[in-house]
Amino acid sequence: MSHASIKIRDLTKTFALAERGGGPVSLLAALRAGRNEPTVREVRALEGISLHIEQGERVGIIGPNGAGKTTLLTILTGLMPPSSGSIEVTGDIHAMLSIGAVLRDDLTGRENIDLDASIHGRRQAEIDAVRQEIIDFTELGEFIDRPVRTYSSGMKARLAFSMGAFIEPDILIIDETLSVGDYFFAQKASRKMAEVASQGRIVIVVAHALNAIIQMCSRCLWLDHGRVVMDGDPKVVAAAYEQSVRDADEKSLSKKFGLSGPARNEGRDAGQLTEVRLIQDGKDQMAALAAMRPLEIRIAGILRKPTGVSRLSLSILRVDGRTVWQQDSNDAGLMLPASGSFELRVAMDPFILGADLYRLSIELSDEGGLLDGSMRVFEVIDVEGQFGGKPLLLCSPQIRGREIAPANS
Repeated sequence: MSHASIKIRDLTKTFALAERGGGPVSLLAALRAGRNEPTVREVRALEGISLHIEQGERVGIIGPNGAGKTTLLTILTGLMPPSSGSIEVTGDIHAMLSIGAVLRDDLTGRENIDLDASIHGRRQAEIDAVRQEIIDFTELGEFIDRPVRTYSSGMKARLAFSMGAFIEPDILIIDETLSVGDYFFAQKASRKMAEVASQGRIVIVVAHALNAIIQMCSRCLWLDHGRVVMDGDPKVVAAAYEQSVRDADEKSLSKKFGLSGPARNEGRDAGQLTEVRLIQDGKDQMAALAAMRPLEIRIAGILRKPTGVSRLSLSILRVDGRTVWQQDSNDAGLMLPASGSFELRVAMDPFILGADLYRLSIELSDEGGLLDGSMRVFEVIDVEGQFGGKPLLLCSPQIRGREIAPANS
C-alpha cells in the first residue's frame, strides 16, 4: 500500500452561467440565428481552498447546500478539472459520489462486486478472497444474486459502501451514501471506516447529519460559499456550524414578525438570562420544531441583588399577532431565588401547536423593572396534520425550576 495523501493548494473552481436562470451557457443557443448572445455571469463554487490530508485521517465535510462540498469531491476524483490551483493525490481513490454512479442496475450484487474490484486493478485471486466477506457485510442474503434494479435505496447503500470499504482503496470518498442506510448498518459502517483509516488509509465523508460526522471522523471541514470556514475537531466545528445555522434561521424567521423582542436593560446589572434552549427528543433544536412531540424550554440565568421579588414572564406569539400562551413564574407558584444562579424548565407534553411561525419571548424583571430579555423564533412543522382545523394550544405547559447556586456576596 502506498503512502496516501492529498495536497490541495489555492484551489478555485468557477462556472459560467447564463443570466435570468438560463443555467449553463449553451453554445447551440448562442449560435442560433436571431438570438442575442446570452449574458454570462461567473459563479465561484470553490475559492482559494488549501488542504493537506495525511494517511489515517477520517475527514468529514459539512456545510449548507451550494457550499462546494460535492464540487470539491468531484475535482478530487479527477472527474472535473480545477479552474486554478493544484491538487496532488497519492494513492488509489474509490469514490461513492452517488449510488447510481457506483452500481450497475442490470447486474446482480455479486456481479457488481466482481466488476468493481476488477476496475480497481484487483487480481482474480484477491477478488475471490474478499467476495464472501463483502457479501456477509451487506446482509443482503439471497438478494445478492438478484439484479440491483430490484433493490431498495437502503440495500443499494449497503452494497455500495461494502464494495468500497472492502476493496481497500488508499482513499475512500463517500458523499451522503450512508444517509439512506438504516441506523444499525450506519453504526457498522462507522466502525468499518475507523478500521480502514487505522490501516493508514484516508476516508473522506460528506454528510448533513452532524452526529454521523462527529461519530465517524477525526477531523471536520466546514465549507461555505466555496471557502473553508473551520478545520478541526469534529465536535467543535459541528457545534459552531450548528450555531451559525440557528442564528441564520432565527434571523430569517424574525424578519417575518417585523417586531423587536425584549432587550437587556443596560442601565441595570441586577440580573441576566444566560441560556435559552429548545429541546426535543433529547436534542437542542434550532428554528424548526415538530408538532405532537414533547418540548422542553430550558432557561438559565443569574440574579445579582435585584430590587424586591424577581420573576420570569414567558409568552408565545403567533406570526399573525395572536398570543398563544403567556405565564408568569410567580403566578405558576415558582419563586426565583433572592440572588444567585437559577434554572427554569417549561415542559410542553404534548407539544400541540399548529403548523405556523411563532415567537417565544422571555423577560426577567424585578420590582424595579426589566432586567434582561430573550427571544427565540421558531417554526412548527406538523407532518401528520390534524383534523378539525389548526390547534392553538390544547395543553397548558408545566413549569418547574431550581436554584443552582447562591450569588457571591
